Order: sequence, then C-alpha cells, then structure tokens
Amino acid sequence: MHEEPQLKLSASAATALVILSFITLTVWEDSACAAAVELSPQHLDAVNRRRRVVVNFDAIHGDRNFTNIHPDELVKLSLTFADDAGSHIDSIWWNWGEGHQAPYPSKLLPLYDHPGYRKWVADGIDIVRVFVDATRARGLEVFYTFRVNGSDNDLGPVRPIPMKLKHPAWLLAAPWAPDRKVYWNFSIDQVRQRKLSVLRELAENYDLDGLEIDFARSPITLPLGQQWKNRQHLTTFMRSVRLMTMEVARQRGRPMLLAARVPENIAGCRIDGIDIETWARDQLLDIIVLGCRSFEGDVADFRQVTSGTPIKILGGSDEHHTSDGYDWPPIDVLRGVFANWWQQGVDGIYCFNWTYATPEDAGRVGALLHDSRMAPVHRTLYREIGEVQSLRHKDKTFVVQRRGGGGSGAPGTVGWETPRFFQNTNMFAQLPAHLDNAGRADTHVKLLVGDDLVAEASHIKDITLRIILHDAVAGEPVEILNSSAKPAPPDEGRIERALISLFKNINHLYNGPPRKGIEQRLQVRINNLLLAEPVIENGWLVYRGLDPAVFAPGANLVSLQIERRPPAVHEAMTVEKLELNVDYR
Repeated sequence: MHEEPQLKLSASAATALVILSFITLTVWEDSACAAAVELSPQHLDAVNRRRRVVVNFDAIHGDRNFTNIHPDELVKLSLTFADDAGSHIDSIWWNWGEGHQAPYPSKLLPLYDHPGYRKWVADGIDIVRVFVDATRARGLEVFYTFRVNGSDNDLGPVRPIPMKLKHPAWLLAAPWAPDRKVYWNFSIDQVRQRKLSVLRELAENYDLDGLEIDFARSPITLPLGQQWKNRQHLTTFMRSVRLMTMEVARQRGRPMLLAARVPENIAGCRIDGIDIETWARDQLLDIIVLGCRSFEGDVADFRQVTSGTPIKILGGSDEHHTSDGYDWPPIDVLRGVFANWWQQGVDGIYCFNWTYATPEDAGRVGALLHDSRMAPVHRTLYREIGEVQSLRHKDKTFVVQRRGGGGSGAPGTVGWETPRFFQNTNMFAQLPAHLDNAGRADTHVKLLVGDDLVAEASHIKDITLRIILHDAVAGEPVEILNSSAKPAPPDEGRIERALISLFKNINHLYNGPPRKGIEQRLQVRINNLLLAEPVIENGWLVYRGLDPAVFAPGANLVSLQIERRPPAVHEAMTVEKLELNVDYR
C-alpha cells in the first residue's frame, strides 16, 4: 500500500498553526457575517439583462401523467406561449417540486417514488437538463426556482420524507396544520447546511443563469412569533447561498445570479424574519420578487432599501392561489394590476402559476392544464404586459385588494384572524373596510390607477366606479357551493345580493345587501370631490361617466361615508369590493 508522506511539526509550530487556523476561521466568519459582496462587471451585465416578463413555471404541477409524455413533447408544450411571436417572456424560472424529493438524479434527495421517473433516470434522461437546455437554446434566461420549505405532496398525495422522519426535532408546525410538524426550522444550522448542499448540487450540475430562493412556498421557516428575533439565521443562509453561487460562477467562468421571492412590503418581511435591508445592503441577492398572490406592493419602500445597488425588483401575480375575489379574473383586471406595477417603477413582471398552452395543445399529448379557461387571457397578456406602451389604450380595471382567502393557507376574509406569518396572506390589504355607523368619519381607501387618465382623456370612452357593500344587519355573507344561483335578499326591503368572490367556480360568496335607498345614503368622494348619486346594478353601487380630471396617476383617495344609522344598530357596514373600470375608445 502506498503511504502518503507525513508532515511532522514541532509542538510550537503545531500550536502556531492551530492559532493561525483559528484566526483565519474567525476572520472568515466575521466577513461572512458582515461584508458586502463585490460584484464583477460581468455579473452586473447579467443583472442588467432585459427581463420584461419572468415566468415562474411549476414544470410538473402535480401532473401524474407527466412521465407518460415524451420529453421533447413536454418541452414543446411547456414553451408554447414563450415561443409565440411577440411574446414578452425573456426569462423562465423552472420549479421542479417542493424541494424535498427530486425528479432528477440527485446524490442528496430521494428520487420521486414513481415508475416513470425511475425509468427516466435508468434510461439516462435528466428531465431538468432537458428543459434547461431547451430554454437556453431559445435564447431565454433560465433559473431554477427552489421552494425553500415546500410541502410534501409533489405528485399529489403526501409522501414521507426520509430526512424529516430521521430529524423530527428540526421541524415546525404551520397554523393550518398545528398538529403536524412538517416544515424545516431554519434556525437550526443543519437545516441550513442541508438546503445549501441541495442548492450547490443544482448550481454545479446545470447550466443555469441563476437560482431563486422562494420564501413564499412555504413562508414558515422560523418559529412563529419569533421570526424577526431569529432573522440572522435566514441572513446567514442567504449569505452562504450567495457565496456558493459566486464560487460556482468563478469555477465555470460565467456569473450566476441569485433572486428571492419575499413579502411585498418591508413590514411583512420583518414578520417573516427576512432582513431585506441587510440582504440589499450587503448585495446578497440580485433580484427581489415582491409577494405571491399580491396585486399590490410597496415598490417605493423597496426602492429606498435597494438605493445605490444594482438590485432589480419584480412585481407580479399568482393565477392559481389568487388575490381574494379575483380568481380567473377578466383580462382588464390583470391589465390594471400590471399597469399599476409599472407605474410604481418595477423592473419587470413576474408570472406564477400561469397557463402555458391551450387546452387543445395539452389534450393532444394528454397533459394536465390547470386553470385552462385562462389560457387565452394569459396568451394575450404575455404579448402586452412586458412593456408599458403595449398596455396603452387597452381597457383596464383597477381594484383594491382584499385580505386573506385565495386558497393559499391564509385565514379566510370572512372570520379573519390575524396570522403570525405574512407571506401569501395579503394581511395589510385595505378591504373589507368598516364604515362609521355614526355617519361622521370618512372611511379612506387608496385606489392605485396605473394610467394617466388626464393625458389619455381623448382616448377614454367611460370611467366607472363600482362598489359592493355588506350590511351585517342582513346577516353574515352567504357562501354557496357548486351553484351559480344567486340567493335572494333576506327581505324585500333590501337590494339584490352581489357576488363578492368566486373561487374555482365552486365557492360563491355573496354579501348581506344594504337596504333599498342606499344610493341616497352613501357619500363617495374621489380626491375629495363628491360624486353624484349612483345606480344599483346586480347589487353593486355604480358611478358612471366620471371625469378623467378627478384622477391622478398612482394613488387616489376614495372616501366613503354612510348616513347616520339608527342608534340601535351596532352591526357594521363594510366595503367589500371597490373597482375602477376604464374603457378606451
């Protein structure tokens, strides 16, 4: 047997080496905890690439027939809308599951317990590499988006995760399942190291332009109620990922970018233990994605936090776990959402859980297509939303967001309870908003309008404000399942009910309608200008023919005041929905 030569040291030399090692380690740890990352010109060029529309693409999306389709057909189908002439899609961030199992050959994660994936690996097919290479061949930027703490239901049913079975003390429970500890606790070093190893394997094995750390799936990463106190652990994790990607970039001679999806406002980041100020100051990431199912975000605050850095900000929408009351919305609602993002100054648009092909395309190869009725809407929007000019003179609806609901693990809007996490909840949304029973104080609602209606006045056909009120005197909101038949009002003295929310064409939520004559008892002002009396249509209060001169680009103040209610009435009247329709000629 060959023996390696032994290095012999005197006792003093050995002591000196130990001290030197300790000093070196200490300096490294200090720099890893405090130093800002230096970025090369090549890295900055990569950060500044054109990124009009980014698609976070859940590649498998729970399709149990995924492996029955030839990889070439899967690629062609998945990139249908990206391949369209005139598409604004510049970047695709592929997601391959919840982060605990793998559809690709991995030395760290168990392969999906499914014969199709086992056969692919046995046949030498790495489905992630197939998709990455096909994306790069089209000249598109390609990321791997990593669900930092996803569920265990990649292929539908929940499956046991060996590492979680081995280390139950490393897990946390979520509010929606308090008796089941299934989410990794990132205050534990071994958890962070495990995730870093998985990310390193991805970074080293695939020709990626970058990684996204997705803190929206799931937002439970630190002990609830103690997230901000434990924020240093997520910062340590992000710093370690950043240093790892830069090391991989040096080895391969090409930059590797790092993005993170975080809550849509700074306060929400703090609730979830995300110290975004430090992350930005130390340039621990290149791209910030705001929110998940969020129509609104505090872009100005993030601009302030990232001032003096090259960090880009993306705003977008989730079309599966939706903003409450806007599941499968009309195209004009989504146009309004993206016009608002652009008006606030984002660098690009981020689309999550959007359709990618037509139902006919998917049916041809036997693939699952979630939310298929939205396919024509999404296909059109992919050619519009990446540029402000493409949205100009197109009909839009600007809406005020509702908190909770949306099928995302957040508490319901009805019976709302404040959760001890933020992401996916839209916790700070303005609606529902209570009106003052005494009839003295206005209820103020901020309405974002992404178009300059004064400048576009000659192109505008009509501007309409629409409002749904709920009167608790008429009872709780009524939920009807699997039926579109509108329930009658509780008595003849009330206007008809209005549909507040429809989710997946199953859950229909109706208001408790106000008494007849409400149009005479409600005062509504826009930027302090009193509006004329509305008409009632389908339970909505409708104000047509509004003057463009009333509005400003950006935030507009809508003030509502109800006539004094009888002293015996203690129940509140609430604003449930508020929308501004802008119809162009």
